[in-house]
Amino acid sequence: MKRILLILCSTFLVAQTAQVQIIHNSPYPVVDIYVDGTVAIEQVAYRACTGLVDLPINTTVGIAPTGGDVIATFPFTLVANETYVVTASGILGNTDTPFDLKASGLDAVAENDQSFALKVLHGVTDAPAVDIYANGSLLVENLSYGNYAGYLQVPAADYTIDVTAHGAMTAVASFTAPLASQGGGSGVVYASGFLAPTTTDSAFTLILATPSGGTVELPATETALAVSKNGFVTPGEFSLNQNYPNPFNPSTQISYNLPEDAMVTINVYDLMGRSVRTLVSSNQIAGYRSVSWDATNDVGEPVSAGMYVYAVQAGEYSQTKKMVLLK
Repeated sequence: MKRILLILCSTFLVAQTAQVQIIHNSPYPVVDIYVDGTVAIEQVAYRACTGLVDLPINTTVGIAPTGGDVIATFPFTLVANETYVVTASGILGNTDTPFDLKASGLDAVAENDQSFALKVLHGVTDAPAVDIYANGSLLVENLSYGNYAGYLQVPAADYTIDVTAHGAMTAVASFTAPLASQGGGSGVVYASGFLAPTTTDSAFTLILATPSGGTVELPATETALAVSKNGFVTPGEFSLNQNYPNPFNPSTQISYNLPEDAMVTINVYDLMGRSVRTLVSSNQIAGYRSVSWDATNDVGEPVSAGMYVYAVQAGEYSQTKKMVLLK
């Protein structure tokens, strides 16, 4: 019996790991990665990443220039059997944007074979908060340095990605993201480099990292943004985006794209089809719009946890999507 208990305890302890992908986005040195004081991965170059590696759920990750001493350590408490991405960002010795390891959950696959699970990271230290567009439609709004956005379940397709300063009408840079053949997959797109680089290898760019450990620098292209006669950036077609975050608690953001001026109504329903909350009922001009829901009904009372449906009617356009409130 004692031997069996020892085996069971040993098995339990061994199982207490999580899978972690590490992205090196801090210019410039090639680094070694230490786990609990022991070198685990050697010679990770700037803008490269590892595949998924097993780490103890309570661990300390150290970073050292290859062949040198550890320059920074970061303790992590992870959840067993979960999957994470950890990105090295910032500049060593800089007080405004110091070197740091930023962790977030990682989805290894998309929700279905027709989608791509996309997470976005703003990793450019000298860039302001940005808006990100895909084929002219708003994808991520007001993303500031050091923050992740996602996961977004986008259709597996080829995209033109435009990056603008938050609220601006012109692209700072535009890139091609060929995702048509990546259905069912996932990846982290991270902004890397500087807007005002001192060397060519640190110019502003977007890089796609996949859980397998591969990275692809997205090629530059022409912008897909159009500017209407009133001076605003307008989308080419109507679309309703998945709310973010989802699941959510206590609030979530719903964004949608209007290609023309329209009377817009946005309603939230429960799964029985009963009206819960009217979020919008007004005439709106063409553009990229969003509204938040704080999980209350029309009289301000909190609603119960569960699945809800949000429906947008904009002129002749209409679309619905589902969202989940957790408590």
